[in-house]
Amino acid sequence: MKLEIESTIDNILFNKVDLSEQIVFSTLQSIYPLKGSRRGLKILSKYLIQANLKSKFGEHGLNDKNYNQILKTFGVLNFWELELGSKNLNKIHRAKRNLDDLKQDYFQQLRILSTSEYKIDSPSDNPINGFSENNEPYKFLDESFINEFNALDEILVHRFFLSKAETGQLPLLSRWVRNSGNIAFKVFMIKEIGFFNQKGCASIIAAQLSKETNNDIILAIIETLTYMNYSQSETQILACYKSGNFKVKKSIIKSISAFKSKFGLEYLNELFFETIDEELRNHLLNAMKEIRGDEEEEGAMSINSISTFNSSSYRQINYQLS
Repeated sequence: MKLEIESTIDNILFNKVDLSEQIVFSTLQSIYPLKGSRRGLKILSKYLIQANLKSKFGEHGLNDKNYNQILKTFGVLNFWELELGSKNLNKIHRAKRNLDDLKQDYFQQLRILSTSEYKIDSPSDNPINGFSENNEPYKFLDESFINEFNALDEILVHRFFLSKAETGQLPLLSRWVRNSGNIAFKVFMIKEIGFFNQKGCASIIAAQLSKETNNDIILAIIETLTYMNYSQSETQILACYKSGNFKVKKSIIKSISAFKSKFGLEYLNELFFETIDEELRNHLLNAMKEIRGDEEEEGAMSINSISTFNSSSYRQINYQLS
């Protein structure tokens, strides 16, 4: 029976002719009652994924219309989306993998999660509470995202945090910034700290700056500290400037201009005369202008004209800004 289903699916998917919903339904349903059958939908998903792989490796040309016809007719994606609401962690991971492999993007899953059946008025209403194990509702965060953390995970975890925040039960998220080895997961957690304005985490993630070597994590920390206006981290942020990439440097300049301290102004002024990159020099100049509130035209002159000045002209700019 499985071989017959596989062969029939291949005939439909690699057929150059666009088949009607009725033909697709009757052809497959005559072999096995797939519609509404958990076992049948799992079998169907397996062979759809296999056909996808064949198409990706160039063995056959997939008929996208027939492919989508099968998905729609038998409710394959709806089946796996409903599995996301399971209280079994393995089922949730399996559902996510199948949705990924079935070429489904995350926007439809987001719409499903936003419908009334997934409201988060209370913790019991939120499907992600199925992650809770052994009376430790956050254990899944320690165990589930060691190697992978994708866009759908972000949606699910964020909604879980929202439900906890609404009941006043959201803990400090810096615990997972310190302990996780997954870069994508750490970046997400850092951004969530900013989203929930957890100022109690600010000093903790600021202390991570001196230990971090990954620019994406450093960038996320700087942006979050700036968003929370945690000016106490200014020296820790500035310490990342010379070793950071262009995005980090640009973010640091923006951060210091937001804090508007005299120390920051002096440091940016020094960086201006040490910096060769014209775009960075322009950002530095505009940041200094913003800190001082100087709206004079010469303070906002383009870097192209600045680059033609001699050293005495630079000293004049230095005098005016400091």
